[in-house]
Amino acid sequence: MKGKTALVTGASSGIGMATARALLDGGCRVITTARRREPMEQAFGGDARALVLPLDVTDGDAVAALPDSLPQGWREIDLLVANAGSDLGGRAPFLEGSMADYRNTLGVNIDGVITLCHALLPAMLERGRGDIVVTGSIAALSTYPGGSIYAASKHAVHAFCDGLRKDIANEPLRLIEIMPGTVKTGFAAARRHGDEDEGDAFYNSYPNVLSPEDIAHTIMAVLALPGHINVDSLVVTPTGDKG
Repeated sequence: MKGKTALVTGASSGIGMATARALLDGGCRVITTARRREPMEQAFGGDARALVLPLDVTDGDAVAALPDSLPQGWREIDLLVANAGSDLGGRAPFLEGSMADYRNTLGVNIDGVITLCHALLPAMLERGRGDIVVTGSIAALSTYPGGSIYAASKHAVHAFCDGLRKDIANEPLRLIEIMPGTVKTGFAAARRHGDEDEGDAFYNSYPNVLSPEDIAHTIMAVLALPGHINVDSLVVTPTGDKG
């Protein structure tokens, strides 16, 4: 990956931030994007190889304009890590959540991935190179109580990745879907609009969880495979080893 340019969404925390750091450590230049600028500035602002760019992936016009709005020298994106995710109102019975929260989850998780691919894929095809990594979830494979909307969104992402991969099967590009189990991030607190106590309680209910760095290492390992190898979908779960 050395010398390549990557764009990572959801890079203000969790898996996105860990992946951006891993890519920088691997010699990439990285465009870090998220709704919140400040955490990205704190993490990456002092690195000349990083470009901090506020972006709401649910803003279709902003995403469509992204390729041409990037500074000169940053426009040839070799890797897209479509990682931004949401589960507002999740882990609760369906009728306890608001439609505003559910629309946000569907917009970020489904529309965000689709619009990013639609915006960045043409240039990859024209240059004849590129990798797309999508952060999915094991929720795409099975549902659970309180997860109707989140699971539906990840089922949709899984189907989109499978269909798009078939569309580009004869092109020199890779589309990789990483499907983690439970990862300890700020995601659970964000689900409850920033309730840290509830977030901690959620993760403590599991005997073993993954870390954002675990998923970043997984992404780097898959990307390091020879270019003719595509890992279509990879489920990542924790073992009993505490590392």
